[in-house]
Amino acid sequence: MKFFADKKVKAARKQATECYHMAKKIYDYRHDILPEADRDALKNVVDRLYKLLKDKRTPVEGLEIVQNEAEPIMKRTGGHFYPKSFIAENSEMILFAAILAIGIRSFFLQPFKIPTNSMYPTYNGMTARVYQADTGPNPVLRVFRFVTLGAANKSVTAPDSGELSFGVERSVVPGRKWFVLPTKKLRYTFYVGESPVALDLPLEFDIRQVIEPLMEGSEGNMGRLSNGTRVLKTGIQINKGETAFSFDLLTGDQLFVDRFSYHFKRPSVGDPIVFRTDNLEHIDRDNRGKYYIKRAVAGPNDVLEIDPPGLVLNGQPATGAKAFEANRNQEAPYSGYVYGMRSQNYPLPQADGRTPIKIPDGHYFAMGDNSPNSADSRMWGFVPQTEIVGKAMFIYYPFSHRWGPAE
Repeated sequence: MKFFADKKVKAARKQATECYHMAKKIYDYRHDILPEADRDALKNVVDRLYKLLKDKRTPVEGLEIVQNEAEPIMKRTGGHFYPKSFIAENSEMILFAAILAIGIRSFFLQPFKIPTNSMYPTYNGMTARVYQADTGPNPVLRVFRFVTLGAANKSVTAPDSGELSFGVERSVVPGRKWFVLPTKKLRYTFYVGESPVALDLPLEFDIRQVIEPLMEGSEGNMGRLSNGTRVLKTGIQINKGETAFSFDLLTGDQLFVDRFSYHFKRPSVGDPIVFRTDNLEHIDRDNRGKYYIKRAVAGPNDVLEIDPPGLVLNGQPATGAKAFEANRNQEAPYSGYVYGMRSQNYPLPQADGRTPIKIPDGHYFAMGDNSPNSADSRMWGFVPQTEIVGKAMFIYYPFSHRWGPAE
């Protein structure tokens, strides 16, 4: 019995001590702004608790009486100190966690999501798995694929009967990321007969990943609807109420970037590097202020030649990464390196690779492993070493066959 009595006394004294410290904290911080009556009442309970706690013979009942008197006074005078809110009670922990996260991101590891397929198949950007008609995954499988692969299922239901067509025009519209954050999306319009169906997709997503599988085996041709709208006609007939098509939009690979190592050594040829685009001299305006991931294919003072489907570095076949050999041998799905090509954003490529390219000191030549579908140093020039923030280290999501150390 004595054991339980001692335990009760210890618990009561601990609770009274916490009450005393909180009351004293309120008094120390707020006594100069409190009304005189409240200030005196608070000082009274502080002094009484102090005396009771100093006397080891104080009974539990005596401590509880003063605590019960102190409670309404502390509520009345406590301001943001008392009663404790979640934020107030955990503010130091939250601040510490925020500082720790910022420190880790700034100096050690930075999460990075790959938006495009310029590094495919080494890393995936957003990709699509297309399902014909009503062959899409069931609800349980959709949830599983969403959790493990980040797959968001999209579908188009026919509002009418007729031929499936794809509208040529598209527009940028406001949207939401993770249902909360404002972002911009591309609105595509599909038609069944003359009836339109709009579908909003991320800006970085290549809609050809949906159209090409659906068009396989069909003779598509350009045409116009009765209102003059230009469309790509598929020749596929759909009945009203049927699923015209559906697809899973799979998230791009998400990986950790090692920001630490390059403080002590410079990037090596073959490294998958992440860099800022702010100070790339010839990059188009829309892509400034972003982070890119490409592979360093040549370093300072190297001489690079693009010899499709391979690369030649300082007179020898490029080595240092699996992608170099796989592209040179065109091991599917690697398609091989190609010369820089003109595009709408880059009408004059900076270094198309048809002649040897000498890399200036302090710079790197960066290319995507998916060379035919990559805007890289061939188009916008060299990457200053000062803009490289780190090396791709580990793919942590989705849980696909690529999960694990980055190549």
